[in-house]
Amino acid sequence: MRDSYIWNTMSATIFAMQSAIVLIVITHTGGLEDAGIFSIAYAVGSLMFYIGEYGVRKYQVSDINEEMSFTDYHSHRITACVIMLIVSLGYVANGFFRLGYSPYKAYIVLMICLVKVVEAYSEVYFGRFQQVGRLDVSAKTNFYRITLGVVGCCITQIVTGNMAISMSVWFVLSIIALLTSNILVYKEFGTLQFIFRWDKIWRIFRECLPLFLGYFLLLYVGNAPKYAIDACMSDVDQACYNFIFMPVFAVGMFANFIFNPILVKLAHRWDEGKVRVFTKIVLRQILVIFGITLLAVAVALTIGCPVLGFLFNADIMEYKTDLAILMVGGGMLALVNFFSVVVTVMRYQKHLISGYVVLAILAWLMANRTVRMYGIRGATILYTILMAGLAVIFAGVMFLFIKKRAREVGKRSNR
Repeated sequence: MRDSYIWNTMSATIFAMQSAIVLIVITHTGGLEDAGIFSIAYAVGSLMFYIGEYGVRKYQVSDINEEMSFTDYHSHRITACVIMLIVSLGYVANGFFRLGYSPYKAYIVLMICLVKVVEAYSEVYFGRFQQVGRLDVSAKTNFYRITLGVVGCCITQIVTGNMAISMSVWFVLSIIALLTSNILVYKEFGTLQFIFRWDKIWRIFRECLPLFLGYFLLLYVGNAPKYAIDACMSDVDQACYNFIFMPVFAVGMFANFIFNPILVKLAHRWDEGKVRVFTKIVLRQILVIFGITLLAVAVALTIGCPVLGFLFNADIMEYKTDLAILMVGGGMLALVNFFSVVVTVMRYQKHLISGYVVLAILAWLMANRTVRMYGIRGATILYTILMAGLAVIFAGVMFLFIKKRAREVGKRSNR
């Protein structure tokens, strides 16, 4: 268990930091325009990833009785990755023919999408390893794949200064890592078969649709300002926005490290019907997240821009207020993640989908207009408003079902 925890922490950290690491190298070797192109390419690739992964990993891991075989999950993943590839090609074609992408920019977006195709396909093996109690193997192979790709990409970028070459190297090394780790290691866990039982594949698509919609729409809402900047502003503006956006994930990660250890306790208190204790734990965690957010805002207003400017080799002091606004948005994102986990513990997660849909529609309607009128300040305010909207909706759902549970427990105790 200790080995699994250590490797899982390392794997999750490198997964969260890979884009920041590559972006730092690009800003020091390729300039702001390349940094902006990479930023939107990674945002698009991350969105496409959830089409290929489809939210299946948690479903697969929790299938402890193996109602579905690994062959079924594997066949589903191949099908989903083919769909992901088709959608990615469509996005790149739209960018080239309608949004004015240069061949260079279109190629970078395509390469990142291909890296994410490999990443999405790899997830089916990680799910299998974790399903049979070997989270350590899952984490080690994931850490190896990401590290090999990122290190190779960064070295190539430093040597050549050519992002097209470095992204191509990243893609090739991702495939090599897949072949030399996941597929070879899987031989210790079973036989890899290519059998497509379409009734099983369709069942996985149907069962995991709520998970997919949740992940996909949350990422779309979070990245809506980036897509709007891509459509309405320059690649340099995109780079500057992403420089000040990077710490948002740090707030979320820090909050996750704090609330993850209490999830088992929450699940037990909910099952035991101890609603008052459950509510106290939830409220205490909300206060902790607010405290982290206030600390992040204070850092943003003091040393935030100088530190980020040093890391990314850019003068971003004019965006100090925007950075502080985004830190508030990061706190809202942490609340969204916490509330969604709590509602999942309560087993009412399907009721969150409507919130994602409403905010995704608002993002689609407002993003371009807001960024066109107010620039990066509009993008930062838009992000924070969208995350705050989700947090309010999810909090409403959560407390509604807490109240319902309290009434049920009260009725039982009065009998």
